[in-house]
Amino acid sequence: MNHRSTPAEAAAAVTEPAPPTRRRIAGWPPGRRVLLVGASVTLVVAAIGGGTAAALSKTVTVTVDGQAREVTTLAGSVDGALASAGLSVGEHDVLAPAPGSSIADGAQIVLDRGRLFTVTVDGRDQQIWTTATTVEEALAELGTGLDDASEWTVSADRSRDIPLDGLSLVASPRHAVSLTDGAAAGTEVDTDAATVADLLTEQGIVLGARDTVEPAGDTPLTDDLSVVVIRTDVRTVTEQVPVAQPADEHRPDDTLATGTSVVVEPGAAGVDEVTVEITTVNGVETGRVEVARTPVTPAKASVVHDGTKSSLEWRGSRVFFHDTEFGVNWDGLAYCESTNNPKATYYPSGYPATFGLFQFDLPTWQSVQGSGNPMDASPEEQLMRAKLLYQKRGLEPWLCGYAASSPPPA
Repeated sequence: MNHRSTPAEAAAAVTEPAPPTRRRIAGWPPGRRVLLVGASVTLVVAAIGGGTAAALSKTVTVTVDGQAREVTTLAGSVDGALASAGLSVGEHDVLAPAPGSSIADGAQIVLDRGRLFTVTVDGRDQQIWTTATTVEEALAELGTGLDDASEWTVSADRSRDIPLDGLSLVASPRHAVSLTDGAAAGTEVDTDAATVADLLTEQGIVLGARDTVEPAGDTPLTDDLSVVVIRTDVRTVTEQVPVAQPADEHRPDDTLATGTSVVVEPGAAGVDEVTVEITTVNGVETGRVEVARTPVTPAKASVVHDGTKSSLEWRGSRVFFHDTEFGVNWDGLAYCESTNNPKATYYPSGYPATFGLFQFDLPTWQSVQGSGNPMDASPEEQLMRAKLLYQKRGLEPWLCGYAASSPPPA
Protein backbone atom coordinates (compact mmCIF):
# COMPACT_ATOMS: atom_id res chain seq x y z
CA MET A 1 0.00 0.00 0.00
CA ASN A 2 1.23 3.47 -0.86
CA HIS A 3 1.69 5.73 2.14
CA ARG A 4 0.88 9.48 1.95
CA SER A 5 2.91 11.51 4.41
CA THR A 6 1.06 13.61 6.97
CA PRO A 7 2.03 17.28 7.34
CA ALA A 8 3.86 16.37 10.57
CA GLU A 9 5.79 13.60 8.90
CA ALA A 10 6.63 15.90 6.01
CA ALA A 11 7.90 18.51 8.41
CA ALA A 12 10.03 15.95 10.29
CA ALA A 13 11.51 14.72 7.04
CA VAL A 14 12.51 18.27 6.16
CA THR A 15 13.88 18.97 9.60
CA GLU A 16 16.16 15.93 9.64
CA PRO A 17 17.33 15.27 6.06
CA ALA A 18 19.50 12.25 5.19
CA PRO A 19 23.21 13.13 4.79
CA PRO A 20 24.18 13.72 1.16
CA THR A 21 26.41 11.34 -0.72
CA ARG A 22 30.01 12.48 -0.62
CA ARG A 23 30.69 12.39 -4.32
CA ARG A 24 32.62 15.15 -5.88
CA ILE A 25 31.39 16.55 -9.14
CA ALA A 26 34.07 17.87 -11.36
CA GLY A 27 34.19 21.63 -11.52
CA TRP A 28 31.77 22.25 -8.54
CA PRO A 29 33.16 23.55 -5.33
CA PRO A 30 31.93 21.94 -2.11
CA GLY A 31 29.90 25.02 -0.94
CA ARG A 32 27.83 25.09 -4.08
CA ARG A 33 26.69 21.56 -3.58
CA VAL A 34 25.40 22.36 -0.08
CA LEU A 35 23.39 25.31 -1.47
CA LEU A 36 21.61 23.09 -3.96
CA VAL A 37 20.66 20.64 -1.25
CA GLY A 38 19.11 23.48 0.89
CA ALA A 39 17.02 24.81 -2.04
CA SER A 40 15.60 21.37 -2.66
CA VAL A 41 14.43 21.09 0.92
CA THR A 42 12.66 24.47 0.76
CA LEU A 43 10.73 23.52 -2.37
CA VAL A 44 9.55 20.31 -0.74
CA VAL A 45 8.18 22.16 2.35
CA ALA A 46 6.34 24.76 0.21
CA ALA A 47 4.72 22.09 -1.89
CA ILE A 48 3.51 20.09 1.08
CA GLY A 49 2.12 23.24 3.00
CA GLY A 50 0.21 24.64 -0.03
CA GLY A 51 -1.49 21.34 -0.65
CA THR A 52 -2.68 21.17 2.96
CA ALA A 53 -4.19 24.75 2.87
CA ALA A 54 -6.02 23.99 -0.32
CA ALA A 55 -7.37 20.83 1.19
CA LEU A 56 -8.74 22.73 4.32
CA SER A 57 -10.25 25.73 2.44
CA LYS A 58 -14.01 25.79 1.88
CA THR A 59 -16.55 28.10 0.27
CA VAL A 60 -19.76 28.79 2.19
CA THR A 61 -22.80 31.03 1.46
CA VAL A 62 -23.60 33.59 4.14
CA THR A 63 -27.04 35.23 3.82
CA VAL A 64 -27.56 38.37 5.92
CA ASP A 65 -31.15 39.77 5.96
CA GLY A 66 -31.88 38.04 2.69
CA GLN A 67 -28.69 39.20 0.95
CA ALA A 68 -26.38 36.25 0.08
CA ARG A 69 -22.63 36.29 -0.56
CA GLU A 70 -19.98 33.60 -0.83
CA VAL A 71 -17.17 33.47 1.74
CA THR A 72 -13.97 31.40 1.45
CA THR A 73 -12.64 30.28 4.82
CA LEU A 74 -10.32 27.81 6.52
CA ALA A 75 -12.59 27.83 9.59
CA GLY A 76 -14.46 24.68 10.46
CA SER A 77 -17.40 26.26 12.36
CA VAL A 78 -20.20 28.80 11.78
CA ASP A 79 -18.75 31.44 14.08
CA GLY A 80 -15.33 31.01 12.43
CA ALA A 81 -16.84 31.52 8.99
CA LEU A 82 -18.67 34.66 10.19
CA ALA A 83 -15.40 35.96 11.61
CA SER A 84 -13.76 35.34 8.24
CA ALA A 85 -16.56 37.45 6.69
CA GLY A 86 -16.14 40.23 9.27
CA LEU A 87 -19.54 39.59 10.81
CA SER A 88 -20.61 39.44 14.44
CA VAL A 89 -23.88 38.21 15.97
CA GLY A 90 -25.92 40.57 18.18
CA GLU A 91 -28.08 39.65 21.16
CA HIS A 92 -31.33 39.91 19.18
CA ASP A 93 -30.03 38.42 15.92
CA VAL A 94 -31.17 35.01 14.68
CA LEU A 95 -28.45 32.68 13.34
CA ALA A 96 -28.73 29.28 11.70
CA PRO A 97 -26.96 26.94 12.12
CA ALA A 98 -25.87 27.65 15.71
CA PRO A 99 -22.52 29.47 16.18
CA GLY A 100 -20.49 26.36 17.16
CA SER A 101 -21.89 24.13 14.43
CA SER A 102 -19.36 22.53 12.03
CA ILE A 103 -19.46 23.52 8.43
CA ALA A 104 -18.35 21.89 5.21
CA ASP A 105 -17.64 23.22 1.79
CA GLY A 106 -20.90 24.61 0.29
CA ALA A 107 -22.55 25.15 3.68
CA GLN A 108 -25.39 27.69 4.03
CA ILE A 109 -25.33 30.18 6.93
CA VAL A 110 -28.28 32.52 7.52
CA LEU A 111 -28.06 35.59 9.79
CA ASP A 112 -31.14 37.75 10.38
CA ARG A 113 -30.42 40.97 12.24
CA GLY A 114 -32.70 41.97 15.13
CA ARG A 115 -34.31 45.42 15.00
CA LEU A 116 -36.22 47.34 17.69
CA PHE A 117 -39.69 48.17 16.32
CA THR A 118 -41.89 50.61 18.27
CA VAL A 119 -45.55 51.43 17.52
CA THR A 120 -47.39 54.14 19.47
CA VAL A 121 -51.16 53.74 19.77
CA ASP A 122 -53.20 56.27 21.78
CA GLY A 123 -50.02 57.49 23.47
CA ARG A 124 -48.87 54.00 24.54
CA ASP A 125 -45.83 52.27 23.07
CA GLN A 126 -45.75 48.67 21.86
CA GLN A 127 -42.20 47.37 21.28
CA ILE A 128 -40.79 44.18 19.82
CA TRP A 129 -37.40 42.99 18.68
CA THR A 130 -37.96 41.61 15.23
CA THR A 131 -36.02 40.21 12.31
CA ALA A 132 -38.69 41.52 9.93
CA THR A 133 -37.16 43.87 7.39
CA THR A 134 -40.28 45.90 6.46
CA VAL A 135 -42.94 47.79 8.41
CA GLU A 136 -45.69 45.56 7.03
CA GLU A 137 -43.93 42.37 8.18
CA ALA A 138 -43.30 43.81 11.65
CA LEU A 139 -46.94 44.92 12.05
CA ALA A 140 -48.11 41.42 11.15
CA GLU A 141 -45.68 40.02 13.74
CA LEU A 142 -47.23 42.27 16.44
CA GLY A 143 -50.50 40.40 15.95
CA THR A 144 -52.72 43.33 17.06
CA GLY A 145 -54.56 43.92 13.80
CA LEU A 146 -52.40 46.91 12.93
CA ASP A 147 -51.48 45.22 9.66
CA ASP A 148 -55.05 45.83 8.40
CA ALA A 149 -54.65 48.98 6.32
CA SER A 150 -58.43 49.46 6.12
CA GLU A 151 -58.62 49.79 9.90
CA TRP A 152 -55.33 51.48 10.79
CA THR A 153 -53.08 54.17 9.36
CA VAL A 154 -49.41 54.21 10.30
CA SER A 155 -47.00 57.11 10.07
CA ALA A 156 -44.58 55.26 7.76
CA ASP A 157 -45.10 53.58 4.43
CA ARG A 158 -45.93 49.94 5.05
CA SER A 159 -43.34 48.83 2.47
CA ARG A 160 -40.57 50.83 4.14
CA ASP A 161 -37.43 48.97 5.25
CA ILE A 162 -36.66 48.90 8.97
CA PRO A 163 -33.07 50.11 9.55
CA LEU A 164 -30.71 48.22 11.86
CA ASP A 165 -30.97 50.94 14.49
CA GLY A 166 -34.74 50.38 14.66
CA LEU A 167 -37.86 52.38 13.76
CA SER A 168 -40.63 54.14 15.69
CA LEU A 169 -44.01 55.03 14.21
CA VAL A 170 -47.53 56.02 15.26
CA ALA A 171 -50.67 54.04 14.42
CA SER A 172 -54.07 55.70 14.21
CA PRO A 173 -57.43 53.93 13.88
CA ARG A 174 -59.51 54.72 10.77
CA HIS A 175 -63.16 55.78 11.02
CA ALA A 176 -66.01 56.10 8.51
CA VAL A 177 -67.79 59.39 9.25
CA SER A 178 -70.31 61.65 7.52
CA LEU A 179 -69.12 65.20 6.74
CA THR A 180 -71.40 68.07 5.65
CA ASP A 181 -69.92 71.48 4.86
CA GLY A 182 -72.53 74.24 4.79
CA ALA A 183 -75.12 73.92 2.03
CA ALA A 184 -73.12 71.23 0.20
CA ALA A 185 -74.36 67.64 0.18
CA GLY A 186 -72.91 65.39 2.87
CA THR A 187 -70.14 62.94 2.00
CA GLU A 188 -68.81 59.76 3.56
CA VAL A 189 -65.18 60.09 4.63
CA ASP A 190 -62.76 57.33 5.63
CA THR A 191 -60.20 58.97 7.89
CA ASP A 192 -57.52 58.35 10.49
CA ALA A 193 -58.10 61.76 12.12
CA ALA A 194 -58.43 61.57 15.89
CA THR A 195 -60.84 64.46 16.51
CA VAL A 196 -63.37 66.58 14.63
CA ALA A 197 -60.80 69.40 14.42
CA ASP A 198 -58.22 67.00 12.97
CA LEU A 199 -60.77 65.86 10.38
CA LEU A 200 -61.41 69.45 9.25
CA THR A 201 -57.67 70.06 8.93
CA GLU A 202 -57.22 66.83 6.97
CA GLN A 203 -60.04 67.80 4.58
CA GLY A 204 -58.77 71.37 4.16
CA ILE A 205 -61.89 72.88 5.73
CA VAL A 206 -61.30 76.26 7.36
CA LEU A 207 -63.89 77.80 9.70
CA GLY A 208 -64.70 81.48 9.33
CA ALA A 209 -65.09 83.83 12.29
CA ARG A 210 -68.84 83.09 12.57
CA ASP A 211 -68.78 79.46 11.44
CA THR A 212 -69.34 76.59 13.86
CA VAL A 213 -69.06 72.82 13.75
CA GLU A 214 -71.20 70.17 15.41
CA PRO A 215 -70.07 68.32 17.40
CA ALA A 216 -67.30 70.47 18.89
CA GLY A 217 -63.78 70.32 17.46
CA ASP A 218 -62.33 68.37 20.41
CA THR A 219 -64.85 65.53 20.01
CA PRO A 220 -63.10 62.19 19.31
CA LEU A 221 -64.10 60.57 16.04
CA THR A 222 -66.09 57.35 16.10
CA ASP A 223 -67.57 55.25 13.31
CA ASP A 224 -70.78 56.69 11.80
CA LEU A 225 -70.29 60.07 13.51
CA SER A 226 -72.04 62.93 11.68
CA VAL A 227 -69.94 66.10 11.46
CA VAL A 228 -71.74 69.24 10.28
CA VAL A 229 -70.07 72.57 9.47
CA ILE A 230 -72.51 75.48 9.83
CA ARG A 231 -71.55 78.42 7.64
CA THR A 232 -72.80 81.77 8.96
CA ASP A 233 -72.32 84.86 6.84
CA VAL A 234 -73.18 88.47 7.64
CA ARG A 235 -73.03 90.95 4.79
CA THR A 236 -74.05 94.59 4.46
CA VAL A 237 -76.01 95.89 1.48
CA THR A 238 -77.23 99.39 0.64
CA GLU A 239 -80.35 99.83 -1.44
CA GLN A 240 -82.94 102.45 -2.27
CA VAL A 241 -86.42 101.69 -0.99
CA PRO A 242 -89.72 103.50 -1.54
CA VAL A 243 -91.31 105.31 1.37
CA ALA A 244 -95.09 105.53 1.47
CA GLN A 245 -96.79 108.91 1.55
CA PRO A 246 -97.65 109.80 5.15
CA ALA A 247 -101.22 110.17 6.32
CA ASP A 248 -102.90 113.45 5.41
CA GLU A 249 -102.27 116.33 7.72
CA HIS A 250 -105.63 117.95 8.59
CA ARG A 251 -105.94 121.56 9.67
CA PRO A 252 -109.15 123.33 10.70
CA ASP A 253 -110.25 126.23 8.48
CA ASP A 254 -113.01 128.54 9.67
CA THR A 255 -113.34 130.06 6.21
CA LEU A 256 -114.75 126.81 4.87
CA ALA A 257 -118.13 125.42 5.68
CA THR A 258 -118.28 122.51 8.02
CA GLY A 259 -118.00 119.26 6.09
CA THR A 260 -115.91 120.85 3.38
CA SER A 261 -112.23 119.81 2.89
CA VAL A 262 -109.63 121.25 0.53
CA VAL A 263 -106.17 119.82 -0.25
CA VAL A 264 -103.88 122.81 0.11
CA GLU A 265 -100.51 121.01 -0.31
CA PRO A 266 -100.49 117.66 -2.14
CA GLY A 267 -98.28 114.99 -0.63
CA ALA A 268 -95.97 112.47 -2.29
CA ALA A 269 -94.17 109.19 -1.63
CA GLY A 270 -90.43 109.33 -1.04
CA VAL A 271 -87.23 107.32 -1.39
CA ASP A 272 -84.75 106.36 1.36
CA GLU A 273 -81.26 104.88 1.05
CA VAL A 274 -81.20 102.01 3.53
CA THR A 275 -78.19 100.01 4.76
CA VAL A 276 -79.15 96.51 5.83
CA GLU A 277 -77.15 93.78 7.56
CA ILE A 278 -78.19 90.39 6.16
CA THR A 279 -77.41 87.14 7.97
CA THR A 280 -77.39 83.81 6.11
CA VAL A 281 -76.89 80.33 7.54
CA ASN A 282 -75.74 77.72 5.01
CA GLY A 283 -76.83 80.06 2.23
CA VAL A 284 -80.35 80.66 3.60
CA GLU A 285 -81.25 84.15 4.82
CA THR A 286 -82.18 84.06 8.50
CA GLY A 287 -82.13 87.70 9.51
CA ARG A 288 -82.18 91.24 8.16
CA VAL A 289 -81.42 94.27 10.34
CA GLU A 290 -81.55 97.90 9.25
CA VAL A 291 -78.42 99.68 10.45
CA ALA A 292 -78.72 103.05 8.69
CA ARG A 293 -81.28 105.09 6.74
CA THR A 294 -80.80 108.32 4.79
CA PRO A 295 -83.66 110.09 2.99
CA VAL A 296 -83.00 110.60 -0.72
CA THR A 297 -86.41 112.05 -1.55
CA PRO A 298 -88.36 112.84 1.63
CA ALA A 299 -91.96 111.68 1.68
CA LYS A 300 -94.49 114.32 2.63
CA ALA A 301 -98.10 114.30 3.71
CA SER A 302 -100.91 116.17 1.98
CA VAL A 303 -102.06 119.22 3.89
CA VAL A 304 -105.86 119.27 4.04
CA HIS A 305 -107.97 122.19 5.33
CA ASP A 306 -111.20 121.07 6.95
CA GLY A 307 -113.99 123.61 7.14
CA THR A 308 -115.24 124.61 10.60
CA LYS A 309 -117.65 127.32 9.54
CA SER A 310 -120.96 126.02 10.80
CA SER A 311 -124.09 126.11 8.66
CA LEU A 312 -126.13 125.72 11.80
CA GLU A 313 -128.58 128.61 12.40
CA TRP A 314 -130.22 129.38 15.72
CA ARG A 315 -133.54 131.14 15.80
CA GLY A 316 -134.23 131.53 19.44
CA SER A 317 -134.43 127.97 20.77
CA ARG A 318 -134.91 126.54 17.32
CA VAL A 319 -132.07 125.13 15.17
CA PHE A 320 -131.80 124.99 11.40
CA PHE A 321 -129.05 123.06 9.52
CA HIS A 322 -129.78 123.94 5.94
CA ASP A 323 -128.65 120.37 5.16
CA THR A 324 -130.12 118.14 2.47
CA GLU A 325 -127.59 115.30 2.49
CA PHE A 326 -128.94 111.98 1.11
CA GLY A 327 -131.75 114.03 -0.48
CA VAL A 328 -133.40 114.49 2.92
CA ASN A 329 -134.68 117.84 4.13
CA TRP A 330 -133.33 117.46 7.65
CA ASP A 331 -134.73 120.81 8.80
CA GLY A 332 -138.19 119.78 7.52
CA LEU A 333 -137.97 116.43 9.31
CA ALA A 334 -136.85 118.12 12.55
CA TYR A 335 -139.62 120.68 12.29
CA CYS A 336 -142.29 117.98 12.05
CA GLU A 337 -140.76 115.94 14.88
CA SER A 338 -139.77 118.70 17.34
CA THR A 339 -140.40 122.12 15.75
CA ASN A 340 -136.58 122.24 15.41
CA ASN A 341 -136.11 122.21 19.23
CA PRO A 342 -133.01 120.21 20.32
CA LYS A 343 -134.47 119.94 23.87
CA ALA A 344 -137.90 118.74 22.92
CA THR A 345 -139.41 115.80 24.82
CA TYR A 346 -142.53 113.74 24.25
CA TYR A 347 -144.15 111.09 26.44
CA PRO A 348 -146.74 109.27 24.36
CA SER A 349 -149.17 107.05 26.25
CA GLY A 350 -148.16 103.43 26.02
CA TYR A 351 -144.92 104.19 24.15
CA PRO A 352 -141.35 105.03 25.19
CA ALA A 353 -140.53 108.70 25.68
CA THR A 354 -138.75 110.43 22.80
CA PHE A 355 -136.21 113.26 22.88
CA GLY A 356 -134.45 115.94 20.84
CA LEU A 357 -134.62 117.28 17.33
CA PHE A 358 -135.40 113.92 15.77
CA GLN A 359 -137.31 112.40 18.71
CA PHE A 360 -135.08 109.38 19.40
CA ASP A 361 -136.27 106.94 22.01
CA LEU A 362 -133.37 105.69 24.13
CA PRO A 363 -133.03 102.19 22.57
CA THR A 364 -132.94 103.67 19.05
CA TRP A 365 -130.40 106.30 20.14
CA GLN A 366 -128.18 103.61 21.55
CA SER A 367 -128.47 101.58 18.32
CA VAL A 368 -126.46 104.30 16.56
CA GLN A 369 -123.87 104.43 19.36
CA GLY A 370 -125.45 107.36 21.15
CA SER A 371 -124.95 107.63 24.90
CA GLY A 372 -126.94 109.40 27.57
CA ASN A 373 -130.09 111.31 26.59
CA PRO A 374 -130.37 112.56 23.00
CA MET A 375 -131.56 116.01 24.09
CA ASP A 376 -128.31 116.49 26.03
CA ALA A 377 -126.24 115.97 22.89
CA SER A 378 -125.27 118.88 20.66
CA PRO A 379 -127.49 119.66 17.65
CA GLU A 380 -124.60 118.53 15.41
CA GLU A 381 -124.41 115.12 17.12
CA GLN A 382 -128.21 114.71 16.96
CA LEU A 383 -128.07 115.34 13.21
CA MET A 384 -125.09 113.00 12.75
CA ARG A 385 -126.84 110.10 14.54
CA ALA A 386 -130.05 110.76 12.65
CA LYS A 387 -128.07 110.34 9.45
CA LEU A 388 -126.58 107.06 10.76
CA LEU A 389 -130.09 105.79 11.50
CA TYR A 390 -131.25 106.83 8.03
CA GLN A 391 -128.40 104.89 6.43
CA LYS A 392 -129.51 101.79 8.32
CA ARG A 393 -133.31 102.05 8.07
CA GLY A 394 -134.22 104.93 5.79
CA LEU A 395 -137.13 107.18 6.92
CA GLU A 396 -139.08 104.24 8.38
CA PRO A 397 -138.28 105.08 12.07
CA TRP A 398 -139.94 108.53 11.83
CA LEU A 399 -143.72 109.12 11.70
CA CYS A 400 -142.87 112.42 10.06
CA GLY A 401 -140.86 110.82 7.36
CA TYR A 402 -143.09 112.46 4.77
CA ALA A 403 -141.83 115.88 5.98
CA ALA A 404 -138.32 115.02 4.80
CA SER A 405 -139.34 116.07 1.35
CA SER A 406 -141.11 119.27 2.39
CA PRO A 407 -139.43 122.63 1.87
CA PRO A 408 -137.75 124.02 4.98
CA PRO A 409 -139.94 126.18 7.16
CA ALA A 410 -139.72 129.95 6.84
